[in-house]
Amino acid sequence: MTRPNQPRPTAPDPSVPVRPTASDHPPAPPAAPDTRPPSVDTDPHPYFRVYSAGNFGEVAPQRLSPMSWSLVGDPMERGTRALARRLWGRPAWAEGGHYVFVGYFGCRPYHNLAAYCHLSASIPGLSPSDVTDAYFEGIDSPEEVTALRSGRARQWAGSAKLLGELRDVGPRLRSLEERVAELEWGLQAATTTDSPIALAGVLRDALPVLEDAWAAHILTTSGLVPVRALQRRVYGRLLRHGEEIAHWLTRPRELVWDRLHTAAATLDPYGPGDFLASSFYEVADGQAPWQDYAVRHKQVASGSGEAGMAAVDPAEALAGMVSPWRSRTVRALATAVGEMMAGREHSKSLAMRTLHVYRRLLPALATSLGGDADLWPYLTIREFTDLATRPGLVERARPRVEACRAALATPMPEHLDLSGDDGVIRPWLSRTPQGQRGVAPGIGVGTVMTPESEPPDEPVIIICSSADADIAPLLPFAEGVLSERGSDLSHIAILSREYGIPCVVGYPGAASLPAGTTVSINGSTGEVTILDAP
Repeated sequence: MTRPNQPRPTAPDPSVPVRPTASDHPPAPPAAPDTRPPSVDTDPHPYFRVYSAGNFGEVAPQRLSPMSWSLVGDPMERGTRALARRLWGRPAWAEGGHYVFVGYFGCRPYHNLAAYCHLSASIPGLSPSDVTDAYFEGIDSPEEVTALRSGRARQWAGSAKLLGELRDVGPRLRSLEERVAELEWGLQAATTTDSPIALAGVLRDALPVLEDAWAAHILTTSGLVPVRALQRRVYGRLLRHGEEIAHWLTRPRELVWDRLHTAAATLDPYGPGDFLASSFYEVADGQAPWQDYAVRHKQVASGSGEAGMAAVDPAEALAGMVSPWRSRTVRALATAVGEMMAGREHSKSLAMRTLHVYRRLLPALATSLGGDADLWPYLTIREFTDLATRPGLVERARPRVEACRAALATPMPEHLDLSGDDGVIRPWLSRTPQGQRGVAPGIGVGTVMTPESEPPDEPVIIICSSADADIAPLLPFAEGVLSERGSDLSHIAILSREYGIPCVVGYPGAASLPAGTTVSINGSTGEVTILDAP
């Protein structure tokens, strides 16, 4: 597999052809030698050529350092490939030296939209639109490469294996929680004693934990799509307007974020909630230039978590109005989807906590190893780990400094189309016009406020360009959320459902609404009405 920041002779410029490297797939025609500085980009897949910022764009910094990408994209890639092998037995579309499911162009993270949509064809009853609605804001799906589609028997066998793995998510996450806590304790002990040997031991132990956390996140993220699609279709048959009211019936009973925000309020610098004040994905958020791209999160004292919650669970209320066997089906599917949503958020929190261990560990170790302590964000984690025995590896970082500088100065589109014969990076344009969508039902009316503002005494609608778990403590006091970005299974949609408040995503200029504006949002239809503007 090509590492995300190994030198590759292309520049991160949309007008520059991107050449594939050698892989298990048929090689591309040879390209002329290129003398430009080495870049930090990954290589596109030879068949799946459409990439999208998608769910990355909702919660991650727009640009990531090479070190952060090696801790985010690389293990996500391996975890997704491993899942595909377990389910479908080494399918050709998940093998080879190319990146398949995630990409890194111009230091910007992308999901491989085409690959994820193709994966949907490997699960019976799932369509590409289920994937794009869930995680890619409802944009059009690329054309399927039908020659790579799995056989029917393999599809059903893979689906049975997926359900089996999803049943074991709970114990798996509890075991991971213990391992992450041990890492945090080890970091505290090593930092207190100022022992480079102890710090190196934490570094050695952290990577397997991080990889397992990302693998669990990949499993829950992937599994949530077919389970959610099954729920909507079954409800469509069992209940009047079942597909339309599926949002009402699906709400996780409890998410991990309230517990973490409560832990953060103790101000324990080594506690499980300490990461909430940092950029979730960028471990070099304290160093230039990455601090300019890091998304800082604001810790807010957690409320009771009850304000805004529905007095009666909608699924329970509806279940009492239908026949017993329909009632059991409604409850079972609502519980399954809700638990899967909670598992997805839990696995993400474990990955973020482990990244926070690296955030504190890497600068301390870089100083103890000597040399240029500012170069570590330009190394991969595996290169950094080998520095003790191979100090010359630090020289790999120096050309990447200039490559990153050039990449950060290059505008990168939201969606990449690499399907042309010339290999040129172009924006990929959806044929379907995008509009706002309701992703958590209900009607909310209030005065707009940003997540950074202090909550006023009057009812409020939180407005943002996108939102992650840092918004959780504000939700009990809000009447709704209005976001410029988001999708059916985005983090903000899941959080809003847990708190029982309406949420509309895809509203242009939501974050720019002036203070004092009163709005009404309908989280079922996506309708937004400006009631009063200052």
